Amino acid sequence: MAAMLCLVSFLVYFLVVADSAPSGDEVTYLPGLSKQPSFRHFSGYLSIADGKHLHYWFVESQRSPSSDPVVLWLNGGPGCSSLDGLLTEHGPFLIQDDGVTLEYNPYSWNKISNVLYLESPVGVGFSYSDDQNYITNDTEVSMNNYLALKQFFQLYPEFSGNQLFLTGESYGGIYIPTLAERVMEDAQLNLQGIAVGNGMASYELNDNSLVYFAYYHGLLGERLWTQLQAACSLTVHTV
Repeated sequence: MAAMLCLVSFLVYFLVVADSAPSGDEVTYLPGLSKQPSFRHFSGYLSIADGKHLHYWFVESQRSPSSDPVVLWLNGGPGCSSLDGLLTEHGPFLIQDDGVTLEYNPYSWNKISNVLYLESPVGVGFSYSDDQNYITNDTEVSMNNYLALKQFFQLYPEFSGNQLFLTGESYGGIYIPTLAERVMEDAQLNLQGIAVGNGMASYELNDNSLVYFAYYHGLLGERLWTQLQAACSLTVHTV
């Protein structure tokens, strides 16, 4: 009986180890920190079709990794690295002015969630393509992001049942909805919501709104504003 229990324990241990995060991608030491983090974090590549390799950095939640949601973050651009979000915005550690030191962020998103920072499209940051062809479009990018997300959950199956949120900023206004459309059709992904900050939705609306932005922030004088109103049929919006 004791031998049987030992065998069962060994098999359970083997399955847990084999069915968990890739140890080769785990970051065990990060220069610039006065103290290494108490949470686990990983950096590596999600390889998808046609020899494309998307670089990721995944930080586990500081609260409860097994039950907290997984949040995908995409910076905009197009062509802006999502490591910008990790290292200067809402990641757990922020680069200081000396370019060497890292300090912990008290407002990090990984206080309550597991966050996946993905460098997309291919050609951005450390992401690359074997054939060095970096011409792309929004449709291809959404498919590549979807395939990368699927690959992530294959590498980290212990998170596959967690709630999933897709988030981004700027050109993420294109990236996130187009990705969400694909994810919504996949019952294996537990999508719960999306969020976009300062998102691009329409070049026409975005460019036209810049005129109002400039006027309301005092960047345009009254004379030029009067001329713009006459030439472009602009109206003043009051709150």
